[in-house]
Amino acid sequence: MRDDVMGSAMENYFKKNDNTLIRVFINKSEEPEMYPSLFFRSYKNMLKYEKIALKNSKGKVLDLGCGAGCHSLYLQNKGFDVTAVEVSKKSASVAVAQGLKNVIKEDWRNLSLKKFDTVLVLMNGMGLAESPAELQLMLRKLKSFLSKTGSILIDSTDVTYAKADWPMLDSEYFGKVQFELKYKGKTQCFPWLFVDFETAVKTAKSVKLNVEVLERARNGHFLLRLSKMS
Repeated sequence: MRDDVMGSAMENYFKKNDNTLIRVFINKSEEPEMYPSLFFRSYKNMLKYEKIALKNSKGKVLDLGCGAGCHSLYLQNKGFDVTAVEVSKKSASVAVAQGLKNVIKEDWRNLSLKKFDTVLVLMNGMGLAESPAELQLMLRKLKSFLSKTGSILIDSTDVTYAKADWPMLDSEYFGKVQFELKYKGKTQCFPWLFVDFETAVKTAKSVKLNVEVLERARNGHFLLRLSKMS
């Protein structure tokens, strides 16, 4: 089993206040490091798009890829009925220890859920689909989780600006990358997907989802609200 770098880092920060940095590599190119405290940030310290997503959340909420639970905890404390999903057992355990009432330890591919008014998939959430083809499958599955008037709040980043820095390892699509995380002698590698805006919109419409742009930033990041076509 691969090392759970993110889960270990969150667990050590939660239990020991250990904020040892995580080194990040994308396609072998070193990126700015991350600190575990990032995953425990308060609403005040969240980015603009996160606040927009939380403000637009309604009703029964599903938080996919919740990590240590900062988004879910904020909504739960506001009185929302929140179900959080996290594939990392260590991260999910931290979320529970922080007070999240309903946490499912599972991969999104294995879920069968219904009637959520809001599905949150944040922090470059489209990356949970590891390829453009799987993005279509993921959006179709997320659509099946929605209530009749529900919506998916999901984000990604158009990383074509980084072409000069990242060697292209996959000829299928530039945004299909390989992450490598290093932390305290542990290494975790996993595929990820950064989706350009046009591909995101086209893919959503291909599975009959309406697209509303909630934020589109200069750095290529964007937040979309997707809802069922009538």
